[in-house]
Amino acid sequence: MAIASMQKVMIVAHRSRTVELLGALQASGIVQILDAERAMVTKQWPELVVESRRHRSLEEMIDRLEAALDFIKPYAPKDETSLFAPLVPVDASTYDTVVAGQDAISCLGEIEHVRGDMEKLAAETETQHAQLAKLTPWAALDIAVEELGTLSGSTTFAGLIGEQHFAAACEKLDELDAIIEKVDMANRTAACIVVCFNENAPAVQKALRSVEFEAVAFEGITGTASENIAGVQQRLEAIQKEQDLLIQQMTDLAQNKLQLQILFDHYQNLINRIQAESTAPATDHAVFLEGWVRKRDYDKLEKLVRQFDATDLTPIEPAEGEETPVEIDNGPLAEPFESVTRLYGMPAVSDVDPTAFLAPFFALFFGICLTDAAYGLVMIAFFWWMLRKIKGDKKFIMMMIFCSISTVIAGALTGGWCGDAVQQFVPALSDLRAKLMWFDPMDDPMKFFYLSLGLGYLQIIAGIFIGFWHKLRRGDVQGALFDHLSWFIWLNSLAVFGLAKAGVFGEKLTWLGTIAGLVAIVPALAIVLFSEREGGWGARVGMGLYNVFSTVFYVGDVLSYIRLMALGMVTAGFGMAINQIVLTVMEAGVIGWILGALIFIGGHVFNIANSALGSFVHSMRLQFVEFFTKFLAGGGKQFDPLRQNYRYIDVKKDKS
Repeated sequence: MAIASMQKVMIVAHRSRTVELLGALQASGIVQILDAERAMVTKQWPELVVESRRHRSLEEMIDRLEAALDFIKPYAPKDETSLFAPLVPVDASTYDTVVAGQDAISCLGEIEHVRGDMEKLAAETETQHAQLAKLTPWAALDIAVEELGTLSGSTTFAGLIGEQHFAAACEKLDELDAIIEKVDMANRTAACIVVCFNENAPAVQKALRSVEFEAVAFEGITGTASENIAGVQQRLEAIQKEQDLLIQQMTDLAQNKLQLQILFDHYQNLINRIQAESTAPATDHAVFLEGWVRKRDYDKLEKLVRQFDATDLTPIEPAEGEETPVEIDNGPLAEPFESVTRLYGMPAVSDVDPTAFLAPFFALFFGICLTDAAYGLVMIAFFWWMLRKIKGDKKFIMMMIFCSISTVIAGALTGGWCGDAVQQFVPALSDLRAKLMWFDPMDDPMKFFYLSLGLGYLQIIAGIFIGFWHKLRRGDVQGALFDHLSWFIWLNSLAVFGLAKAGVFGEKLTWLGTIAGLVAIVPALAIVLFSEREGGWGARVGMGLYNVFSTVFYVGDVLSYIRLMALGMVTAGFGMAINQIVLTVMEAGVIGWILGALIFIGGHVFNIANSALGSFVHSMRLQFVEFFTKFLAGGGKQFDPLRQNYRYIDVKKDKS
């Protein structure tokens, strides 16, 4: 339940062993390697060489593999993967065989060759279809197209006119002693031949433009249009046969998809290793790998480095002001809730890891927002099933199981079982429901209201106390006393004073309010005088008075927790509405019972999904906005070790 202790290290390796060493470091995934820009050794010894360079051949190979995998996707057999196990399992021996062999590279070349042929045929198909579309309106023309316009004394225009303009075109052309002949009509467009005397050609051309005449040229075409159409159709049939053969070839090649995926992931990891080497400071013979490792992994790193001769590992002190990467470590109960912490961002090195503190509050708030035991049981079953199916990180699933257990408890205590399904459909269980129930929010909403405010106040006060405890541990006594402890006493004193004056403690204990009021003076003075500890006394007191006034902001923070009651009652209300609809539908007899069952299941499943999403988001918001701000600075940089990352495969290492 803490931020992991980090150790800065320096690994010096002979150039001949660097690549192999980096491979072992990447496989272990325990050390973060700094590039030359961030490494302190570069600043201490500027004469060190940095051979930062792009590895174009590897980058090109990765791009080729990615393009090939995208292209063969429609032709490849369906992956044996799922939402819960998105990576293809591959044993280590298969992985090594593919990487060491040339079969995958040869397959890649064949795929690229076939793909090129397919793209050429696709482009030709498009060209032929365009030619076919151009010639089809002229299929009825019984003379060769090259003979159009061969008369020396006349000019011939071939083109298309919209049906709505044809009559106007005829009228204008008649005035110019021109002849228009309609060849065919299709899609309300006429294919026409216009012939006129040479001296009238400019006027005829102008008249044709006025009726939106679309000229058609037949350059490079000989013979009749119908003969050319037949030729195009024959070529399209031939192209289709060639494409079918290429598709079959591609389908056969796509059977090697797994090999390409293995090679892609291999090269991705390889380029990461090589980039780590090329960006590290070095001399002619040695490479300096400066980085970070968790202290608990230092012995493991030392054992790994000892396996390589001409290498050395040394722990070093970080430079003054150097930012230490942050990783968090938690026990089995708090670890699943790291999902929430990581969504917020890593704590600063000087912070406390908030995961263990937020875990009980988050699970409790989630359950209160749902307040339905039946929904919780359904969610437990669902997430337990997911836990057994999913491969990889299961923290989020475990967190949702804890939250679902909280939902069952909160639902039982408030009498929520699919809304009011027990009262409406199974009245025999009403007594059992009543025995388990603490209160019914629909009958006693004010109790729910006060419960939400009480839990909110408790979490805010807990956040202030955590800040006090953490600063005191770090030796920041002034910060602990005046930034946290004074507020802790001040807010609690005000709370006791207010509750006593409201008569919550009864008449016999009204003196508690008087004592609390007197006690509150001390932290109020401390806040006024010492909450701001820089600048002159005038500025410090002025800022202190403002800080005391900011107590009203804490009231707003507490009121934010009313959303717990609101979401809980909305979930219950929506469930009750579904049950009422079901009761109404069931009055229609047998069909009504069947339809009612469908509405009951579908409606409550929707309510579970919708309410669970709202419960997660709002519970998370309360942690981030109301809780973390009381003790957490945040802004830490995530520990990012050199590790093997896989997009497509999951390599199963040999147990040996």
